[in-house]
Amino acid sequence: MAARRIGKYVPDWIKLATKCPEEGKPVFNRMRTKYENLKTRIDTVAPKPEPIHWDWYAKNITKPGMVEAFRKAEEYYIEGRKEADELIAECEAELAKIRNMKPFEEMSIDEFLDLHPEIKKEVEAMEKSGEWPDRTM
Repeated sequence: MAARRIGKYVPDWIKLATKCPEEGKPVFNRMRTKYENLKTRIDTVAPKPEPIHWDWYAKNITKPGMVEAFRKAEEYYIEGRKEADELIAECEAELAKIRNMKPFEEMSIDEFLDLHPEIKKEVEAMEKSGEWPDRTM
């Protein structure tokens, strides 16, 4: 994932070097070298990790239950990750809905209550019981 983010930005080293003062050139060159080395290392990482070969580990690890415990932990992680992704998708949908909504400053009470029927029921119940002031004022 990091490789994809870094790959999108290509620094203009010549433009950066022209803005660097002479006394800062050695530091600039070290930073450029370090950047290039890190970028090369990140590019060598596969975007998706290889699957774990549980059978090989089960044969070669003698401690009983250790491989099975790790396998269960990985399955638990994957399941949690899927649930988290679903929750993130729900939140992003809710956020898109909120962003497309009319601003509260421009919205009337009736428009707000139409968008939130659960609150509308509470307000209507309060109006019937006399707790909510008359909205016609």
